[in-house]
Amino acid sequence: MKKYIMTMMLSAAMVILGACGSPESKVLSNIDDFEAETIPALTSSIQSMIDYEAEMSGLFNESLTDEELADFKDDQSPLYQNLNERNELAEGLSNIHEELQNRAEEFESADVSGSETLNEETVQNLSATLGQLADDVKNVQSDYEEVLSSETAFFESLKSEEADYNTLTDGMAEVNGVHEEVTAHYESINEQLAAFQNYSNEVKTALGEETSDNEKAVQVDADSSGQAAENSEPEMMYTVDAATSAIVPSADDAESSAVLITIDDAPDENAVAMAHKLKELDAPAIFFVNGMFIESEEGKEKLREIHELGFEIGNHTYNHFNMQEITPEDTALEIIETGDLIEEAIGERPKFFRAPFGVNSEASISIAEEENMTVMNWTYGFDWEPDYQEAGALSDIMVNTEMLGDGANLLMHDRWWTSEALPDIVNGLRDKGYSLIDPKLIDSEGGVTE
Repeated sequence: MKKYIMTMMLSAAMVILGACGSPESKVLSNIDDFEAETIPALTSSIQSMIDYEAEMSGLFNESLTDEELADFKDDQSPLYQNLNERNELAEGLSNIHEELQNRAEEFESADVSGSETLNEETVQNLSATLGQLADDVKNVQSDYEEVLSSETAFFESLKSEEADYNTLTDGMAEVNGVHEEVTAHYESINEQLAAFQNYSNEVKTALGEETSDNEKAVQVDADSSGQAAENSEPEMMYTVDAATSAIVPSADDAESSAVLITIDDAPDENAVAMAHKLKELDAPAIFFVNGMFIESEEGKEKLREIHELGFEIGNHTYNHFNMQEITPEDTALEIIETGDLIEEAIGERPKFFRAPFGVNSEASISIAEEENMTVMNWTYGFDWEPDYQEAGALSDIMVNTEMLGDGANLLMHDRWWTSEALPDIVNGLRDKGYSLIDPKLIDSEGGVTE
């Protein structure tokens, strides 16, 4: 009897060991280990990075309130501590990446071709999903190095005595642009984790195991995972005077001795060169665009180049018709189609509208309002007059006219003589004590209303 019992026990043990070593049990074990160990490590790391990004946004905004920008100059400040914490988290993703690769290989090597319960395709899908997840984690790590490098360079640039508003806005744009890649990887990680859960549930159902219904995926909140400076909207400092189109201060600390540069009829033959000259002069401006110039891909590329140099783009209608000489329906086409083309080229709709010849109609004002554009004309300009179609004469009148004053809204056009005159005009305005208004500081409230 004892021998019989021992034989039964050995047989049972062999069955149990056989079950533990079966392809089905190995697949299930890998799933359980992944859910119990790898997912918590991954989600914890990514969520911590997201939380630190949200913290950075707050720290950045707070540091900008200090006129001395002390936190940007102190590598022991909370800003730099935040950078260091995120750097450590990014470096720690290497271990998770390696673990994901190993898991993917284990699923790929599982031979379930003889299984009556498991679908071979589902197991291979588990392997492929973890392979993609490993790639996403690696991409987060490598792109995050670029994010941190970009933020560090940005902070360093703000230490310079020559740092100005353009330094701030250009730096913010650079950091935000780099971070968009990381956000895309976050979203892909969510998708791969959700896909893994679906495939693992198929395996568990086939094996009679309880499925997982709790969400494992990292949830990237666009409002909290923002870039270091994403939430830093510049304070509006000016408005457009409804009667004169002058740019008037709306904040106590706005510079009153300031003027606005605008370039109409862009981008024809000279606008790109003018944008580069203004960029070299650190001179902000609005380029008002005619839709007829950006219908072609060449025109769109010109506009993209101007926009990427940091200039504001305005709507100047499609054909440059007098708004009071066309129907309301044609007015809508002139304005809206131009807005559509601008958005197609640069990814955003214009914020400012200027009617050809400075002549508005009820329809143009109404449509501009519906399109969320601020309407402006100008206070003076001369480059269309025959006497000033030469660089020297134009620069002289633009700087020395009696109409030059605080808040002047300067009108110029995409013309070769204007392009040649730009350096003397900008330098002449500054020599007279005028700063140049950044259009990004002009509030949407205000503007011409009739």
